Amino acid sequence: MQVPKHMASLWADYTFHETALSDVTVGAGVHYVGESKGLYEENERNGVNSNRNFDVAGYTTVDAMLKYDLGRFGLPGSSVGFNVKNLFDREYVASCYRDYACYWGAERQIVGTATFRF
Repeated sequence: MQVPKHMASLWADYTFHETALSDVTVGAGVHYVGESKGLYEENERNGVNSNRNFDVAGYTTVDAMLKYDLGRFGLPGSSVGFNVKNLFDREYVASCYRDYACYWGAERQIVGTATFRF
């Protein structure tokens, strides 16, 4: 029920070569999560409770990244960069267990990275 039937992700990146932006990699991606279901309890007239489903809307978020290769500084295989999840800081409900237990999706997150190989 809480697991959506449809999900999809697409990611692309490009590294510049022999330009003013040499050794820079830019990337972007889209993450789609389709509609899911939640439960609510409904009181019937005869006093019997029953569970009913309700729809939780699907959502789409965009991610991005920027990375710089430090090879030209004598550090081959090393890089610095950052990743941004939920680039546009979209507010969405990620899932609902019950009508009183819904969870917001993650806010924008920016993570810096430094990778050194020696």
